[in-house]
Amino acid sequence: MAAGDTKRFDATLTALRGVLIAAAALVAFFYPTQAVRLLVLVGGGLLLVDGVLGLVGIDFSSRRTTGYWLTLARNVLSIAAGVLVLASGLLVNVFTLAFLTSTVGLLALLVGLFEMASSFLDSGRQTRLWPTLVGGAVYAAFGLALMFVPLSSAATLLRVATILMLLYAALLFYRAWRTRAGA
Repeated sequence: MAAGDTKRFDATLTALRGVLIAAAALVAFFYPTQAVRLLVLVGGGLLLVDGVLGLVGIDFSSRRTTGYWLTLARNVLSIAAGVLVLASGLLVNVFTLAFLTSTVGLLALLVGLFEMASSFLDSGRQTRLWPTLVGGAVYAAFGLALMFVPLSSAATLLRVATILMLLYAALLFYRAWRTRAGA
């Protein structure tokens, strides 16, 4: 694949991630009562799809730098968090809901931290540093919210999650646009 085609493909995958995240956030915003239950499924699916699309965007033939490994770990953790959320209906019989929520929060926090760290170490792939840093910070903030906001405050958590999801989607659109413009 030529370098221009690779950048266009990366931009398309990034924009697709943004569309999925924005759609999930808008559903949560307009249907708040159903969104708490739906957010579990959509959030799990979103984490899973985000991780899979992130893996698809990795150039596995490139040099194995620290940035490469952090990006790989970030996407694998996102997939693990998504699977954990989607399987929560089965796992709630084994683990408490608070434990599952804290675990997914920890995984989302790690995803955000890995994304921020990989942006410093793999700056050659990034068109701009700050969108990746802010995107990682949004993921980390979502993880912290899951870990520390009580489950009884689901409406508050839903509002915070919706705002963070829309912010992350906007950053993905910006990254896709910058990647595409650089092609």
